[in-house]
Amino acid sequence: MAERPKRRPARSAAQTKLKQLESRLASLENQLKTLRTEASGSVGATRSRLESLERRAAAQITQAQNTLKQSLDNITRTLAASRNSVESSAGRLTRAVRAGMQAGRRAYRGGTRD
Repeated sequence: MAERPKRRPARSAAQTKLKQLESRLASLENQLKTLRTEASGSVGATRSRLESLERRAAAQITQAQNTLKQSLDNITRTLAASRNSVESSAGRLTRAVRAGMQAGRRAYRGGTRD
């Protein structure tokens, strides 16, 4: 029997937002590259205006990169904390189920029969 193709899980809102931010950042970086190319070929007042725009754009891109990095770091920390919490809860649940099964076996074996 042929295997069914696996469906990808739907993206969360955070994943979608991060992808949008990454694509926007890539677009801004391309625009900055174009701006630098135009500034290098210009002279006089036009060149100084383009260089000023370049500096502002570079500062905004750097800020966006730092913000994106911080967001990814926060998400990573949150996922790690969630994983630890789930593992801890799963461990407690496993121990509780085992204890319940042992208690059930003892009660069954030690029970009185009429």
